Amino acid sequence: MSTIDKNGMLISPKVTLWRYPHIEHGSLRVVHGIIIHQTDSPNVRSTFNAYGKGGNGAHFLIAKDGVIYQTASLSKRCYHVGRRIKSKCLEINKNQCKDKKLAKLKAYSWSKRLVAIDKHERQKNYPDRFPINSDSIGIELVGMHINDKTYEPVTACQNMSLQWLIGELYTHFGLDKSDIYRHPAVSYKNPGEAASAKWK
Repeated sequence: MSTIDKNGMLISPKVTLWRYPHIEHGSLRVVHGIIIHQTDSPNVRSTFNAYGKGGNGAHFLIAKDGVIYQTASLSKRCYHVGRRIKSKCLEINKNQCKDKKLAKLKAYSWSKRLVAIDKHERQKNYPDRFPINSDSIGIELVGMHINDKTYEPVTACQNMSLQWLIGELYTHFGLDKSDIYRHPAVSYKNPGEAASAKWK
């Protein structure tokens, strides 16, 4: 069983602490969900190089060999979700979605619709909307995109580590399988990202 220390770091022999404080942006006061990503990089080193240059990143990174790195504190917010979130009502319950305002927003032009839906969704409380940066943990899996619809498969070692890590986070934050999302479900990303990730 892992513990979380006063700095928000997950303490376990299975986790290598490799924190990048500049990818942390304010306090993460509540955790409602976990979002699974792929890096679009070939290895851990290239991901760390990117983290060293920019302000975006996630709380955990899982290498192709299954090594888990914690790259940000669980008490800090990371920018990992993206600028715009989708409508959970439309994505998950499209035929039963009774949100009348969303019906009006769907008539907007593509770019205007994305902005309007994002603004509308962020006024809702979870679980009526997808998790956002201020209430979610991000887990990155090292892996390259192949084309506009596909990423390379997640390795068996990565999936084993992902299952263990999510199990620990379930315990620490009172989450369950309904609180876990692939990045393309939540935001406008390559639909193949994390498609082969398995945590159940």
